[in-house]
Amino acid sequence: MMGRTTYIVAAAWQGFWRNPVMSLASTFTVGLMLLLFAFFLATDRGLQAAVGVLESKVELALFLEDDARVSDVLALRATIETDPAVARVDYVTKAEAMARLEAIAEQRPDIQIVDISSNPLPASLEIKLAHAQDAPRVAADLRQEIGKGVVYEVVDNPSVVDKLLTITRVLSIGGVAVLLMMLVVALFVIVNTIRIAVHARRDEIEIMKLVGATDWFVRWPFILEGMLVGALGAVAALLIVVAAAGPVTNALVGFLEVVPLSFESAFLWQLVASVLALALGVGGGGAMLSVRAHLAK
Repeated sequence: MMGRTTYIVAAAWQGFWRNPVMSLASTFTVGLMLLLFAFFLATDRGLQAAVGVLESKVELALFLEDDARVSDVLALRATIETDPAVARVDYVTKAEAMARLEAIAEQRPDIQIVDISSNPLPASLEIKLAHAQDAPRVAADLRQEIGKGVVYEVVDNPSVVDKLLTITRVLSIGGVAVLLMMLVVALFVIVNTIRIAVHARRDEIEIMKLVGATDWFVRWPFILEGMLVGALGAVAALLIVVAAAGPVTNALVGFLEVVPLSFESAFLWQLVASVLALALGVGGGGAMLSVRAHLAK
């Protein structure tokens, strides 16, 4: 058993260096694909953090009638809170609304409050949403309360929600499309690299088959060679990621000050594991396809 394992590993290593130009080209292509994959994962994490921050700022406001009864307002609030799309509902009185305006005016010299005998600001219900995509539906439901003696206006910002969801969708679809294209290119290069290696050893393979070698015994050296290509590409990609992680993260944090962008150790280990798994899968899978096609002849 040990002799077979040693032979398979040695044959894979020799096969990698038998055609170094193609092997290194495959490693470079796989490494580039894995670098894009790692960049996509990191970008997706930052995007999700940004979306989370922006979603937390998406809210609706219900302006309440001055003569609305408190019991009716509290009943409406309780009803809204039962909606799973709603994260929190805050009741803001007329006095609290005026206090907020005065606090803003203290920070903004361009805002001046004229002395008035009565408070013109309405009481309101401020609704924090759990998910931005639910904003249109929740706003439509709440507009049905207008004219029933409690609510006289519903304020939302659909353009912000639409832009947020559009950006998220475009980035996600674009990232997946780029990854799929790179995956196809990497598989194509690996398949052709292993195909050349198989062709160079075709006489050896025929002799092995004649003396009773199984298909899997013939396949394993090439599969390991493909996995070696993937592993070397993963190492190169991860080294570039590690070297660029500090400067890129600092630049992003400086640029996106409002986004809590951080990559803790758990995420970094997940990134390493994901890159290695994809590398071994692409390398081994491409080699398997190439050798299988040859043995099927």
